[in-house]
Amino acid sequence: MENFLIVAVIVIVLFLFMRGLFSFKNATQLTLRPFNEWIVLAKGESKKEREVMSHTVLLETGSLLEKANIISQSEFKKIFSGSRIYASDILILTLVTTHIQDHFSESSEFPLNESKQARIYFYNCFCRLYFEGFYSESNIYKGKESLIAMARYATDKEQQPWD
Repeated sequence: MENFLIVAVIVIVLFLFMRGLFSFKNATQLTLRPFNEWIVLAKGESKKEREVMSHTVLLETGSLLEKANIISQSEFKKIFSGSRIYASDILILTLVTTHIQDHFSESSEFPLNESKQARIYFYNCFCRLYFEGFYSESNIYKGKESLIAMARYATDKEQQPWD
């Protein structure tokens, strides 16, 4: 009987581990889809799955930002990691901010093309925020400070719905 319980616990732990691994791999593959397709899929998922998808996009975006020598992956992770920040809220705030910027600037070095991969789309969004700035509380922040200000703004908020 004791051996059966040990085997059962091991099987359950393996199942949960593999489920998490496949969920992450699926989320990574979704970042290769066009942004317009990715956003539709994200809206249709549960809060938990949307959070996994959003976290994965942030990781992929951080990797691209590091390759472009804008900010290191570890610094990017530090800014947006924490139990008091939802990755999905960071992405919503990023989208809202960059779309507002579209209305005020005639052109940008980082065009937003919804048919590009989701990770490229968010890379361009974060580049805009980094170089063009983030406006919050009567201040405009640029560079790394813009990302920190955005994370601070999203901290301790209730998770927002994606309606």
